[in-house]
Amino acid sequence: MNDACRILHEWANGLPKFSHGYSVDKLPKNGIYIVFEKGEIAHNADRIVRVGTHTGQNNLGKRIFEHLYKPNKDRSVFRKHIGRCLLADNPFLEQWNLDSTTKVNREKYINIIDFEKQKETEEEVTQYIADNLSFVVFEVTDKSERLRLEEALLSTITACKRCFPSKSWLGLKHQNPRIRQGLWNIQGLNKGILSTNEMKSLLEEY
Repeated sequence: MNDACRILHEWANGLPKFSHGYSVDKLPKNGIYIVFEKGEIAHNADRIVRVGTHTGQNNLGKRIFEHLYKPNKDRSVFRKHIGRCLLADNPFLEQWNLDSTTKVNREKYINIIDFEKQKETEEEVTQYIADNLSFVVFEVTDKSERLRLEEALLSTITACKRCFPSKSWLGLKHQNPRIRQGLWNIQGLNKGILSTNEMKSLLEEY
């Protein structure tokens, strides 16, 4: 698994990288995105800290924007995870975990959630992402194939013994031990793992 993960990192690090201020026009309409984080290293390259995709057709650019830059943690579990770590020792964490997406919930929590503090935290999350994260993308047009590859890549990284977070990685403050393993993902970590040959074939195809 280490060799397959090394090949993945070498390939992903060779793709064009995007960061804050990127142009949506430069992205494919359908595909998978891979995220790197400043200071995180694996296989002598920038360490992959998240793999993600989208379900809506032709929606990759919008989904990446929701995850990285739109100040609404209830539309992005990724943003919610980062906020949980930034709030690790803050009593507001309990309110941050509440879902205020729907009008019903906003009315339900109107006297419970400090929405001004929530706005401040959203800004902190966006700033952290802008300062520390970059990403690459590759095109996968078929939805079922995107979802399968997302799980396969996540599982391959999770199984690798050489992929682990630095001692200063923000995710180590998360309440969930799965995040503390080193990825900003919780689901799809223990599915089908790609062999070295399968990884080579995959990267030749995409």
